[in-house]
Amino acid sequence: MDTRVHMRRRQSRYLQAEAMAGDLPPEIMVEILQRLPPKSLVRFRAVCKTWNSLITNPSFISDHLNRTAQPRNGNNFLLLQIDRPSSGQPSTHTNDYQEFYSFYSYNQLANSFSSDRFSFTPRFRLYGYSTVVGTCNGLVCFAQHSIIYFTTLIIWNPSLRKYVNLRRPIIPRSGHIHEHRQYRVLYGFGFDSMNMDYKVVRLVTLNNERDNPQVELYSLASASWRSISVRVPLFFLPAHLRRTTQMFVNGALHWVVSRKYGDQVQNFILSFDVVQETFGELMLPRQLNESPLILSILEGGHLLAVLHTYSKKNMKFFSIWVMKEYGIVESWTEVLRRDLNRYGGIMTVLGLTGNGKVVLRLCSGAIVLLDPVDDLVKSLGVQEYFHAFAGPYAESLFFINKKTDVFSY
Repeated sequence: MDTRVHMRRRQSRYLQAEAMAGDLPPEIMVEILQRLPPKSLVRFRAVCKTWNSLITNPSFISDHLNRTAQPRNGNNFLLLQIDRPSSGQPSTHTNDYQEFYSFYSYNQLANSFSSDRFSFTPRFRLYGYSTVVGTCNGLVCFAQHSIIYFTTLIIWNPSLRKYVNLRRPIIPRSGHIHEHRQYRVLYGFGFDSMNMDYKVVRLVTLNNERDNPQVELYSLASASWRSISVRVPLFFLPAHLRRTTQMFVNGALHWVVSRKYGDQVQNFILSFDVVQETFGELMLPRQLNESPLILSILEGGHLLAVLHTYSKKNMKFFSIWVMKEYGIVESWTEVLRRDLNRYGGIMTVLGLTGNGKVVLRLCSGAIVLLDPVDDLVKSLGVQEYFHAFAGPYAESLFFINKKTDVFSY
């Protein structure tokens, strides 16, 4: 299509939208706009000053997020994936992997998923490998671990194709830390609902419980790190966990960790209240609180969930436990148990959706969605990859009105 024709049509649509804005009552106009996806709202900022002022208003941004994050959208989740090289052979060069992301949304009437595939700026993975710290309110926090032992963190809004680079942490992961392999770093990403601020917490700890962890906190509102002096329950991270997953629920971050009682090892959940900036602990059910067990926090859904992988009589299983009432140990319930040989072989349990469906990685390389009610799996059309992450996601307008320190691509 001729560029001038395209521009005239776009201008005509904007004029029609502006005329509609003048005819509608303000409350009706706001209701309509709040139902639109971020991509459309970004374009509609150019319609008129009134719309631009409305769409970039913090109250509108918050109300829009509350609508997209409603429980009826609980099947929405973000799937992050790194493809294998085209040769099909593993590579030692991070640039040989293509990284892309897919946002899946569920249409309840059609009983089907639709997906929106998008890429991320290639500059982020030039000199290291990236992992997902967590997702929260439509934002994704990444940690890029460099070969020279420092970590770069970013917070990204996929809907707007915008991201911010976090400043270098105060506590380095360098020098004596990387020379002694017992040091581990734990990250968390959540939302402070009282101060309307997104925060990243970072713990640097010895893996043998001798020292109290060093803790620092990043505030997106102030764009700075600060060390905090706070009591942290003594813990260590199990050696089998190459990546420690988190879950943000009930205003707090959660990780599965362990501690020693004499010769015994006990598993528990370490929590961090993002508003009060204090640590706590939650007990696991009796069946899960003794080691050696392979446990991890399972992201997604609206309840605190733990994944347990185990062997019994030469067979391998996974089970999912959820805390039905937050903070009540007796409310832990096993909601699902499956043989890992089912569905052609299960490689990994990636996460949960809001209504209890399970995202699985099969041995064939496919990513599927398991409905525990009818015991059927549905392919998400994703296959042959090196690494994958599934987490909760709701489209957000955050960063739309931020003009400094924000990168677009």
